Amino acid sequence: MIKKILICFYCIVLVSCEPEPNAVPQPDDNRITIGQRFTIESETLGEDRPYSVYLPASYNNGSAQRYPVMYLLDGDGHFPSTSGVVHFMSSGINGNVQVPELIVVAIPNTNRTRDLTPSHSTTGFDGEEAQGLAESGGGDAFLNFVRDELFEKIDADYRTASHRTLVGHSLGGLLASYTLLNRPDMFQAYIVIDPSLWWDEQSLVRQARKIGAKGHDIRASVYISLANSTNVETGETSLMEKAGREFADILASGEYPGVRSTLQYFEAEDHGSVPLLSIYHGLLATFDGYKFGFGDFMANPSISSVKTHFDGVSERTGIDPEPPESLVNMLGYLLLYTVEDLDMATEMFELNVTNYPASPNVYDSLGEAHMVNGDKQLAIDNYEKVLVLDPDNVNATQQIELLKGKE
Repeated sequence: MIKKILICFYCIVLVSCEPEPNAVPQPDDNRITIGQRFTIESETLGEDRPYSVYLPASYNNGSAQRYPVMYLLDGDGHFPSTSGVVHFMSSGINGNVQVPELIVVAIPNTNRTRDLTPSHSTTGFDGEEAQGLAESGGGDAFLNFVRDELFEKIDADYRTASHRTLVGHSLGGLLASYTLLNRPDMFQAYIVIDPSLWWDEQSLVRQARKIGAKGHDIRASVYISLANSTNVETGETSLMEKAGREFADILASGEYPGVRSTLQYFEAEDHGSVPLLSIYHGLLATFDGYKFGFGDFMANPSISSVKTHFDGVSERTGIDPEPPESLVNMLGYLLLYTVEDLDMATEMFELNVTNYPASPNVYDSLGEAHMVNGDKQLAIDNYEKVLVLDPDNVNATQQIELLKGKE
């Protein structure tokens, strides 16, 4: 059994390392492109707003699959690293599928203090008046732009699912916390990174306690990370950390039964270094239980175990219950060539056909299974379906010629 599981692992790695169709068209000058920049004219804010989009590795493979969307504040600074983490955790590199594939929408700043603060205050972190905070308090207008203009644009241009995650660091974490309490219908999940909850005499901490005491209907996954900001000379815990812990404790106190909250403290990280690890662990918390156990599957392979696993994920996280096309395809090939269970492999590929009927790849894989099983006509039928969806598919054309030549 151990040998079979090891073979399974190596097969996963080999399958996952096959080149994926590029999500973003790649230029001819050897550059590697991770996303695209756009601009939207915002009537709400009265200015042009840039944004960047990362698309999943499988986005342009011909499937009609829809994807959850991550909205990333401070997008100018965090877009490259966040897109890389999402890609590594979701695209099947080394057989690694820890979270669903996501569309990442990064929102760069034009006036950070204005947009990421939910209330007007000119008092800085040190308790002193700060002239640079004079324009603070524009958070609601910024959120109106995101909800009424950016959401509409992204949903019109891309195949989005209904699940949205908001990611914010520092002042971005402050705004994310405000959004959770005041506009809970906008997002289903929040990754709040070392938030500046000291803002405005900790007004959001007080609001969280008040809302919890009154009762509410807030439902969301909330991951909060805190960095080590202890004063090395005095040993005193900073106001940033104290406010963050108090906010997290309120969410976890039982007064927010619809909130699935996680608090993580990074002792070895400071305010500037904590975002990268927080994105990784925040995604794990947001999509808790998503990762599929290949070893368990190989020990007792069944179609029902795949369906049951993702039904449970859907119930816990609220994302689409359908197993991802790429994962099911990978399992089908393991059944076909490692387990050598042709019937179950065919059934696995048929599951993909049912869930993703607009994808040429699902018919290509099913055609291969029928070909291995000696069902030439069924193989030809499926390869012809590939050509209906993708007339330039070279493999399907070659396989049809090969199969008809054997008749």
